[in-house]
Amino acid sequence: MASIVELREMSDEQIEDLVENAQEELFNLRFQRATSQLENTVRIRAVRREIAQLNEVLHKRRLAIQEAAQQPEIAQALSGKDWEATAHYDYEDSAWRVEFVNEKGGKLASALVNLNVKRPAGRKNRQAQRPQFVRSIEVAG
Repeated sequence: MASIVELREMSDEQIEDLVENAQEELFNLRFQRATSQLENTVRIRAVRREIAQLNEVLHKRRLAIQEAAQQPEIAQALSGKDWEATAHYDYEDSAWRVEFVNEKGGKLASALVNLNVKRPAGRKNRQAQRPQFVRSIEVAG
C-alpha cells in the first residue's frame, strides 16, 4: 500500500483502479475465509483499511472542489461555462489547491481549501455558524 503522500499525488483514475483491485482482493479473501482456506486473517483488516484510505482521498478531493465551487466569486466565474476541476494537496499550506479550467485548458479560477477547520459541536451550533473552509480565491480575467 502506498503512503498517504503518494496517494494524494495519484490521479483519480489511478486511485479508482486501486480501489477496484482492493475490493476484488477483499472478495477473494472473504471467499477463502468462508471455505477455511485463509491462513492470514489479518490481511482482511489490512485490505479494508486500504480501501478506506483510498476512498478518503477521493472524498476529500471532491469535497474540496465542492467547497471551492460554492464560493460566490468562483461560482460567478464558472457560470455558463464548461469547466473541469482538479484538487491537489499542498503540503506547504496544509490545504487542498483547487484549479478550475475551461474545456480549452485555460485557467478560470483557483482556491485554497482547508478541510481541517474545526467544526462547531452540536447540531444548533453547526447550523448557526458554518466554518470557512476556503482560505484564498483567485479568479482569472
